[in-house]
Formats: sequence, structure tokens, C-alpha cells
Amino acid sequence: MEAISSDVSRRTLFMAGSAGALALAGFAGGAQAASSTAAEKANLKLVTEFCNSWNDPDKAATLLAPDSSVRMMEDAPPLIGPAAFTKTSKDYMGNGTKISVKILHTFTKGPVVVTVRVDTITMVGKPDQVFKVVGVFVVKNSLIKEWTDYIEA
Repeated sequence: MEAISSDVSRRTLFMAGSAGALALAGFAGGAQAASSTAAEKANLKLVTEFCNSWNDPDKAATLLAPDSSVRMMEDAPPLIGPAAFTKTSKDYMGNGTKISVKILHTFTKGPVVVTVRVDTITMVGKPDQVFKVVGVFVVKNSLIKEWTDYIEA
């Protein structure tokens, strides 16, 4: 068995496993909104606002912690900080690309928010690209500290 060689890889592996376990526990437990704490509800509201603001990278960046780690795809290197997120988003969307997000399920536990979504990317002159996504977010001090998206196969 090969050893994991970096902290980021360990963290990603931990988060993926934790997210799966939390999601299973949450979905198996039925409606979770009634049992959420005020902090968990605030974290979910923040993440929902963030996802819905992706077409405005400047607005979305205001919801990220100064030292946030963002992985729009699980195997991509992390973008560190709001400026890196904004630049990458604007570069990607500079040709008229739009993103629509449909959140199907959410789960919160403490600072962790999991979203199960369908993201549709619309590019001028090309067919829409539709992705089923599980997003794992960690919120600290009312800002998104970490975010990794996992594309469903």
C-alpha cells in the first residue's frame, strides 16, 4: 500500500470519507433541518449563497476566508485565497460561460456542509455540460475555509 505523502492529500481523503459518512447518517436520519443548530443553519445559508453567486466571482469571493482552500474538482490543485478563486473563475467564464446550480440535498454537521447538486455549465455555441456533484465545505468564522467538489461518475 502506498503512503499518502502530503497533508493536503490526507485532508482530502479525510474530508471525503467524513462527508460520505455524514451524508449517509444525515440522509438515513430523515429531515435534518429541524435538528440543525443556529450555527449549522447559518453555515448552510452561507454555502447556498456562495453556490448561487458563482456567476459573479467577485461576490462569491467575499464569502471565502482569506486563506481558503478551494478545489473545484477533487484532483485539481487547491486555489488558495479569494483572489485565486476570482481569477480562475473569471478566466473560465470570460467567454460568456454561465453556471446554474440545482441543490438536491444538503447535510450539515458543525462546520461541515455537504451539498448534493446538479451543476449545468452553459457555453456559447456548445451543448450544456451537466454534472452531478457532491460538494464538501468547511465554514469557520462565518466564511468558507475549505471547499472541494467531487464529480459523481
